Amino acid sequence: MNIYKIFLILFLPLVILSSCKKEDTNEGMAVGLWKQVSVTEDGAKMALTPEQEACKILIEANGICRYYHQAFMSYNNGQGPTTFYGTWSMLDGQWLNLTTDKWQFVPSLRSDSSKVVLTYTDGIIDTIASVKKQWNQYHIQSRFTILQLTDDVLEIRLKTFVGEKKYALLFAPDPEDFIEIKTAASIDGSYSPKLVTDDNYWTIRKEYQTLKTYVFTFERENY
Repeated sequence: MNIYKIFLILFLPLVILSSCKKEDTNEGMAVGLWKQVSVTEDGAKMALTPEQEACKILIEANGICRYYHQAFMSYNNGQGPTTFYGTWSMLDGQWLNLTTDKWQFVPSLRSDSSKVVLTYTDGIIDTIASVKKQWNQYHIQSRFTILQLTDDVLEIRLKTFVGEKKYALLFAPDPEDFIEIKTAASIDGSYSPKLVTDDNYWTIRKEYQTLKTYVFTFERENY
């Protein structure tokens, strides 16, 4: 048996154990309550609403994460949802996978006039038919690059379209970008992105075609 084989036998298990220990440590460091303190878009700091500034994420050891924000709290006569659920996982200690609610932009146009097809009365949403013709809600996983993970700070980066960021729970939306669904008894939740009209159709469509890089910074809180 030559020296090279002896080296592999003695030291390779130590390298493997060290790698596993590092990954386990990183996952354990992510567990806890985190408060969002800043968001940047292509390096420029974004102005946050009070609801976004107060946004928190609870990452649990069992793979569940909870998002806390008050963007929809005024709905349902002040009894709107403030807690949202997802899952999380970590890959190689470098990426953080989070599942969140997102909405797909699916409005149709009249071929004869290029006008948005509307099936609702402005200011009143008496059915969910118009919402379903304009937005599809789905639950999807986003993979963030971990820029920093310490005992006190979590900093993650995501490259995505403006619309994917804006009309999703990443991690608290601007209340002005969403509306309350008055008759939501037949569906889960009571909110949707704003309804599409001739005035905002092309703006929203462009948002789903514009790619940006976002960096989210969180600070740990006790709970």
